[in-house]
Order: sequence, then C-alpha cells, then structure tokens
Amino acid sequence: MNAWSPDDPYAASPDPDDRESKTPVAFVATQHAVPLRVEKVQDDRTPDGMVCMGTFLEAQNQLIARSAVPPDMLSEIKESGAFGTPVRLALAAVEQDPGLQCRLFALIPAELFHQGEEEEPDEPWAASVPRFEDSNRRELPQNSVVPLLLGHVVRFRRDRKHPGDLAREAGDVLRSILADQPTEVVDKLLEDLLDDA
Repeated sequence: MNAWSPDDPYAASPDPDDRESKTPVAFVATQHAVPLRVEKVQDDRTPDGMVCMGTFLEAQNQLIARSAVPPDMLSEIKESGAFGTPVRLALAAVEQDPGLQCRLFALIPAELFHQGEEEEPDEPWAASVPRFEDSNRRELPQNSVVPLLLGHVVRFRRDRKHPGDLAREAGDVLRSILADQPTEVVDKLLEDLLDDA
C-alpha cells in the first residue's frame, strides 16, 4: 500500500478496493448533487506527459481538488458532458500516516461514458473476430454511477475532529471540502511539513 508523499503529491493513496488490505475504509457521499466543473490548471508538480485537472465548485468558483491525468482523458471528460449537470461527491478514507488519507470522487452517471462512442467501420473479416471491448463490456444496472477520482485529501492526526470514529471523520472532511472557504489540503500539508522541518 503506497503512502502519500510530499515529494510526489500525485502518488496513489490506499485503494479502497484492495481486497488484501485489512485496513478499515469509510466511504461517504453527498446526499444531493453538486454543480462542479473541471479545467486544466497550472501546477509545477504535474508529472511529464500529464496535465493537472482542477475541480471547481461552480457556485463559488472555488478549486476543491487537483489530480494529474493524461491530456486526452481530460478532453474526454469535458466532451462527455459528465459535469453538464450536478453530480454527487464521495470520499473514501483510511487511517494512515500522517493521519487520515482520503480520495475524493465524483459519481458520474455510467451512461455518459458510452454516449458519443463511435462505431468502428465494419471490416469484412471483423464478424469472425471477437472484439476485446465487447467481451469486457458489462450490462450496467439502471442509475449506475462510475467513480471519477478528483484528488487526494489528507487530514493530520492533530486536526481530527472524531479520532475514534472513521466514518464521522470522513463525513467531516467531505463537509469541509464543500464549505464556503475550503482548504487546499495538498498545499496545507506541504506547508505543515516544511514548518515541522
């Protein structure tokens, strides 16, 4: 399991789907959809060949998350209309140094990822060859959502409000992200680590 590192702000945080992990995971989500938009933002920490995708609360024009993605992925997200209507936010949290490590997701309606897919032109030989895409495409239940990673969130152990309750702590982190003046936690973490040095 990889820990978040200030030297690599885009390093993977714990995967809530890691079946081998015995670490408890709390998963919380907003009850109502939230108007969001995504844009390319400048960040000197963005790895080569990637772009930094910033997620903004539309109402306050407030940046709430950043994540490094391939350029074509950001284009596809914008072209899909995934944020054309409000979406629910979700947060997965685990207890891991330096306190609480979380992943922030947008819950995007699954059908948006299949809209606009162009059928490849038929080839004479194609009928006898099974396509990889078809063999791996599952029928999704109605109203299914796809979690889209927006960024990583860290809360220091000393800043915890509910140290004995992971689910309540995760809910508080999500509420703080949606507050009028959310903190850019990655920058806060870097500043705190520099202050402690």
